[in-house]
Amino acid sequence: MLDALDHQAHASAQLGSTMYQQLFTGLAHNYASHGEMWHLLHNASARPLHEATPLRLAGTIHRLVLQGAAPQTAQHYPSVGGTPTESFVDDFISACGQHPQEVAQGLCEQVQTNEVGRSTVLLALANWLPSVGVDEFDYLEIGASAGLNLSFDSYCADTGSGFLGDPKSTVQFPAHWFITAPVLALRPARVLERRGTDAFPIDLWQQEQRTRLLSFIWPDQSERFGRTRIAIDIALANKYTIDCMSADEWIETQLPLTFEQPVVVFHSIVWQYLHTDVRKRFVSTLSNAGARATPDAPLLWARMEPAGAVADLQVDIWTGISSDPQHFTLAQVGFHGQQLKWL
Repeated sequence: MLDALDHQAHASAQLGSTMYQQLFTGLAHNYASHGEMWHLLHNASARPLHEATPLRLAGTIHRLVLQGAAPQTAQHYPSVGGTPTESFVDDFISACGQHPQEVAQGLCEQVQTNEVGRSTVLLALANWLPSVGVDEFDYLEIGASAGLNLSFDSYCADTGSGFLGDPKSTVQFPAHWFITAPVLALRPARVLERRGTDAFPIDLWQQEQRTRLLSFIWPDQSERFGRTRIAIDIALANKYTIDCMSADEWIETQLPLTFEQPVVVFHSIVWQYLHTDVRKRFVSTLSNAGARATPDAPLLWARMEPAGAVADLQVDIWTGISSDPQHFTLAQVGFHGQQLKWL
């Protein structure tokens, strides 16, 4: 647990949240000295890094702040107009003690950030697909959370030499998000049908669930917070379907017996949370379905997953010609979709 707290402090610093760097550093010190955090967390999880236990705790208190239930702690949260001070960690720890039931429940709930910034990867992917003969496709997303990234083509990314997505979108990713931008295609591939699944989906039609989603956004990252609020409105308008199923079970129900158009299966920062058996069955299902694909209707498995200090974008393409797919490593990218380096 101490390693998980230290890891999250370091990750927060890398991803630009000085507030959460301060928080997790302070919580680690408290834990190491057998303070309140040790009593709260030492039996909370056998796999705290894998289960993101520190972020579960931080999200729980942020949720109370957003709901107006923790006014003393709220003074430190920019998401409600506050500013972190030296007493932030102490007030956070006090809030944990004042809300034991909410904290206990929060520690059992999956982290759901549904990071909208990862749509930069999807926009770049759709831009690349025509180069491998894919002009339109069905889109299936694993770990879709609230489905915000199902609307990726409703957003806009400025590459510095042109735009990916909808230039008139209210969700904009500026040019400095790209270290190296892809060359713009004449026309990006178009989504025909889209659907997602999540083992613990967020129902945006419920205010409490919208607040839960926002609570996992780091409160000192105001642009990220505002971007998610706008994306929620877009998702509510689009009404895309999010199923509540395990990835391996769901993909079996979604892949067609006969491919009539290309299918792209995508996930981002999901793989580490899947059980080994789920991964094996998922990959086996993709491989078996790939044998039914054709050059005109291929199956593509695209994933943005951790690759050291950053994530990468890898794609496998089955065309039915061979049992082995073509493999591409297309980009490196920060975990929130920023600093995209097209390879």
